Amino acid sequence: MADYPVTLTGARKSALADVERINGYSHKFTIPYSDIAVATATGASDTVTVTLGALPAKWAVNSARANITTAFAGTTALTMVVGTTTTTNAFIASASVLTAATLGSNVTDALTNATATATKNLVAVFTNATGGSPSALTAGSLDIYLNIQDMGSFGNYQ
Repeated sequence: MADYPVTLTGARKSALADVERINGYSHKFTIPYSDIAVATATGASDTVTVTLGALPAKWAVNSARANITTAFAGTTALTMVVGTTTTTNAFIASASVLTAATLGSNVTDALTNATATATKNLVAVFTNATGGSPSALTAGSLDIYLNIQDMGSFGNYQ
């Protein structure tokens, strides 16, 4: 098992406009299969860690959701977690991305390790299992929505 790091490009992440924030999310991150299909990630149990960006020095995330808009295809088992570099599943627990669905927290779910007083990177970790590999992906896309708050300025993180 090997891990392959990928950094999400600026064009695939954005702060949401006020009208879009109505549902309680401040940021959107789009990850297409092509970002995960690292050519050298050919092992059946390889992982791909996508760095979404850095959090501010004093932060809180109080809402997280992933919308799989196109099911991932090309491998027999692929899961994703969303969190930080220190707690990779802090915001969204491990779930398959092979079916178009919505994943993540709602008002009854408690986010774990969702505050800190030191900057950390946001990550989405994709784990392949059983047959296939990340390099074999042929389709898939998802959007991750987070409500990131900069507690140092008591506002939404830009």
